[in-house]
Amino acid sequence: MFLVFDIGGTNMRVAVSSDKKEISNSKIIPTPKDFDKGIQAFKQIADQLGGEPIKGVSGGIAGPLDSEKTMLLASPHISNWVQKPLKDKLEKVFNCPVSLENDTALVGLGEALKGSGVGYPIVAYITVSTGVGGVRIVEGKIDENALGFEPGHQIIVPDGNPCNCGGKGHLEAYVGGSYIEKIYGQKAENLKDPKIWDEISKYLAIGLNNTIVHWSPDAIVLGGSVIKSLPLNKLEQHLSQTLTIFTKHPPIKPATLGHNAGFYGAFTFLPFS
Repeated sequence: MFLVFDIGGTNMRVAVSSDKKEISNSKIIPTPKDFDKGIQAFKQIADQLGGEPIKGVSGGIAGPLDSEKTMLLASPHISNWVQKPLKDKLEKVFNCPVSLENDTALVGLGEALKGSGVGYPIVAYITVSTGVGGVRIVEGKIDENALGFEPGHQIIVPDGNPCNCGGKGHLEAYVGGSYIEKIYGQKAENLKDPKIWDEISKYLAIGLNNTIVHWSPDAIVLGGSVIKSLPLNKLEQHLSQTLTIFTKHPPIKPATLGHNAGFYGAFTFLPFS
């Protein structure tokens, strides 16, 4: 049995697979704020989902990783996981190889291989959930990078809204779910005012404009809880007005794999044996 996971700023998703192709069973829990309790949760969930010996573990966590991909380096949402030996702890718990990646990178890879990005050589995946993340997928692989991809922390308003990472004016601070709640006093799923969604769409269009001119993708796939409420027709309208250097923007496609996307991306990093 193999174990795959997706540790987000709000929820932690864990699944098991017998063939590294399809999910046998899965479970979602709120992400433990305490690192040690999170490690304990892995073992408990693995036992609940199958109880068989685990041959390999692969998954993602929200935020940039160190160069050896053994631990989380920064996170405005799960700060107690930062600089903690996640890979080492999981290898000791399960006594098998463990592979770590950025959570959004694995979700984007899953969408490119099995979801809305299938058939497009270069896919830009952007998730708008608690925070904002993204990844560039080229020919079915996470594009080469030095520090990871963090499009949510591009500056769209100089000296603008404070971001939990310590910066100001970042895209995440205008369209991320936790910031929407701070700014407008309601969770994204409860917002009904079209003027508010028009404003949020404008800010996201600026971010997508920058993504397009930097990454030049064949398609953009949008995922995350906020996207379920955001009017995509408004977003495309604003993007068409914002993007001026190209005659048209690439297709904007909503993600289709839901909570399972990161699992499919993680399958590609599991050991072959």
